[in-house]
Amino acid sequence: MERRPPRSGTLQPLASVVTQALHQVGLGRIALLAHIVRHWEEIVGRPIAAVAYPEGVRSRVLFVTVTDAIWLQQLTFCQTQLLQKLRQVLGDVPIRRLHFTLVASPRPSLPRGAEAVTPPSQPLTAEEELQVVESTAGIADAELREVVQRAWRRGWGVRK
Repeated sequence: MERRPPRSGTLQPLASVVTQALHQVGLGRIALLAHIVRHWEEIVGRPIAAVAYPEGVRSRVLFVTVTDAIWLQQLTFCQTQLLQKLRQVLGDVPIRRLHFTLVASPRPSLPRGAEAVTPPSQPLTAEEELQVVESTAGIADAELREVVQRAWRRGWGVRK
């Protein structure tokens, strides 16, 4: 289904424009992950969202980090129900399986009503920086390319 360009003079929400641009350059999984992250607590519920977090999408698999071994085992057993809830909340998404990984340190939780603060990031290695530049080279729009590069750098730098 081909989308028509908007009529001249009409505004579109930025999220839909960025999502469409990411799909056009083959980075639709980033847009899908962002959509999942935005609705994560609604999909899994507050108790699970406190110990599990979606980290990536690859080959129709949603990778989820879990901070507790008991929760990891429980979530593995509940995979079918979680996939059903994912589709119930987000519609027909191309996720066919969930992969859970135990992480050493928990994701910091925020007090209710507090806004997220980005932790300080570490500089990328030369190899990581090269990968960011090469992976985004196909994005024709310079401004969008820079936004995607900044997001990748920030995400990698925080994980170190």
